[in-house]
Amino acid sequence: MTTVKKIAALGLAVLMTASLAACSMGGDTKWAAKAGDLTVPAGVYINELITAYSDATVDLPSDVKDPLKEQVDGVTVSQKVTEEAKKGLDEYIAIEQKFSEMGLTMSELDKASVEQTAEQYWTGFRLEETYTANGVSRESFILAQENMVKKSMIFNAIYGEGGTDPVPEEELKTKFSTDYAKILLIPVSINPAEDTDEAKAKAKEQASELINKYLERAKAGEDMETLVYEARKELSGNQDLEKPEAGTSFTFVNRENSSYSQEVVDTIFAAPIGEPTVAESEDGMYLFVRYDVMENESDFAQRRAALVSALRGDAFDEQVSQWADSLTGVTYNDAALKRYTPEKLKVG
Repeated sequence: MTTVKKIAALGLAVLMTASLAACSMGGDTKWAAKAGDLTVPAGVYINELITAYSDATVDLPSDVKDPLKEQVDGVTVSQKVTEEAKKGLDEYIAIEQKFSEMGLTMSELDKASVEQTAEQYWTGFRLEETYTANGVSRESFILAQENMVKKSMIFNAIYGEGGTDPVPEEELKTKFSTDYAKILLIPVSINPAEDTDEAKAKAKEQASELINKYLERAKAGEDMETLVYEARKELSGNQDLEKPEAGTSFTFVNRENSSYSQEVVDTIFAAPIGEPTVAESEDGMYLFVRYDVMENESDFAQRRAALVSALRGDAFDEQVSQWADSLTGVTYNDAALKRYTPEKLKVG
């Protein structure tokens, strides 16, 4: 599923209130919080700090000298990061507790998959240097990844097929038919080597000629999949390009989440079924034919999980937040929370 969105941060005063938690007065900073048999390593909390810092600073100008002193949502970035990290810590605990309460378990295959994914990020995306420099071990990083999987499993146990509150089939299909378009597409980029008006005009003219050539053939009734294949060969210059299996060249466009420009998306969703249509944007031209998105049941089945997430993701985010706000019997390690702060992060 999509990463679950973070919502209203929990203030420091709320987090530390006596009704919710007892503060640790010792000097051991290896753990961040305890709840029953659960002990959350400090590395998990630091991981939340790093994530919160990234989220809070991503839209700041690159020339900002001290990001932590900038204002976000009426507070400093430092305060925002701290609040979001502590909220993330509470949600981590809430997910672990709810997972156990619901009797869910991770299979050995699930755990192996988490470790494999974590390893890809840890080494493949070179997170190891940054995270270890900030006190996050590989083990803590894996725990954070496992918690995300548990969150997804809880979501599915509630809203998925056979769940306690599954999304009705008709609602899913309505969402699919409303938000998705199924097309066969010939895209031609307008991206000249030289950034001049003359070069752009020439590139657009060449794109238009190619698009119109295939448009006429499509209007004449030629098979669109064959035309897509031939256009790919022409555009790539590879005449030996292998022809895909029939039915595998379709593109599915999501109205709410697409890499195409809004003007292209609007044209796609306004196009009649079965009619060759041309869409244009600043950097490309597109010939496409739109098909009935419900014509193949497997197309819907393949996107069921994404549809469930789109329909219930926000509600689940709110539920997780409520679970986190309602935690009881949690002991927070004051020494660790005071030691690991945004100001001490080694980033950039």
